[in-house]
Amino acid sequence: MGFQSIIKPFVLIFVLFSLLPSSTHGGLLTDARQLQAQGPEFTWDNARSRSVKIVLQPKAAGGSPALIGSGFIISPDGLFVTAYHVMSYCLENNRGRRSVTARLDCSSEHPKVAYRALNNGVEYEIELVAYLTSAESTKAGMQSPEETIQLKDFVIGRLKGANVRFDYWKLNDFTGGFVDQIPPSATLELKPLMPPKKVFIAGYPEGSDFAIADGFLNLTEDQRRAYFAWNYEIYDPLFLEAHHIPANTVWGIRVENHMSGGAVIDKTGTVIGIVVNSGGRAAGVLSIENFLGTFFSRSPHPGSRPALSLAPAEIPLYLNQSISH
Repeated sequence: MGFQSIIKPFVLIFVLFSLLPSSTHGGLLTDARQLQAQGPEFTWDNARSRSVKIVLQPKAAGGSPALIGSGFIISPDGLFVTAYHVMSYCLENNRGRRSVTARLDCSSEHPKVAYRALNNGVEYEIELVAYLTSAESTKAGMQSPEETIQLKDFVIGRLKGANVRFDYWKLNDFTGGFVDQIPPSATLELKPLMPPKKVFIAGYPEGSDFAIADGFLNLTEDQRRAYFAWNYEIYDPLFLEAHHIPANTVWGIRVENHMSGGAVIDKTGTVIGIVVNSGGRAAGVLSIENFLGTFFSRSPHPGSRPALSLAPAEIPLYLNQSISH
C-alpha cells in the first residue's frame, strides 16, 4: 500500500478536527525543568521572553480582556509574527487589502475592542505592519491540509514601546526562491518529512501563563511551504532507530486553543514556522521561509531601511513594498 493510500482515509479526520479548541492541557511542558529534560539548545526564559500573549480588551466600561492568540518577536524593535486569524478584528475594514506600507493601529481600528500584547509582564499596544487580503490568508470553517498550504495565515505586527529593546528570535538565512510565491494548485501531495523533525511550539494556552508543546513534524509537501504533525504512524521502526527516534513515539502534537500564531522551534533554537491550526493531536505549521518570502525582499527600495537581518551573516531583509495595493 502506498503512502498516499494510507493518508487519504485520515484527511477527513484532520478536516473535522482542525481549528477546534481543545479542553485539556495533556502533554504540555509547563516549566523550565520539563523543557530542559528534552535537551533543546534554548531555555524556557528564551522562549518566554521572545513570545507575546495577544488579548482583546472590550472598549465598553467594565469589560475584561480575553486571550485570543500568541505570537513571537523577530526583531529588537518589536516586530512580531502571529496568525492572520488572530488579528482579524483589527483587519475587518481592510479585508480586501494587502500592504506593508499602511500601518493599522489595533487599539483604534475596531469600534468595540482594542488589541493588546503582553511580553514579560508588560502590556503594549499593537500596530499591524504587513498583511495580505483575507481571501489569501484565511478560510471560514474547517480547512484541509491542502487549504492550510494554499493560505498564508500570518501577519507582521509591532509592539509599540518607546526606547524598548526586545529579546527576539534570530531567523536563519534560507535559499531564496525555494518557496514558490505563485499560488499553489488545488491538488497538493503530502509526503513524509524525512526524517521527522523534533519541534517545540511556544505560546499561551487558555488557563496557563505560558506553555510549550513538543513533538514531531512528520508531513510536508515538495516546496515545504507547510509542515504537519500527524497523529498516525507512517515510518518503519528500523528507519526511526537509525535516526535515534524511539519506535514507540507518540505522533502528533497537542496544540491548545489560543496557541495559534506561536513559534515552532527545533532543538537547535531555529524557528521552523508558525502554528496556524490544530485539532486532537494534529497541527498545521506554515514554514518560516513561506512567511519571509511573502513579506520580505533582499533588495531595498529607494530610501528603505532593513526590517530585520538573517543569521549568521546578518543579511539584511527589507519589507517587500511591491505587495502593497
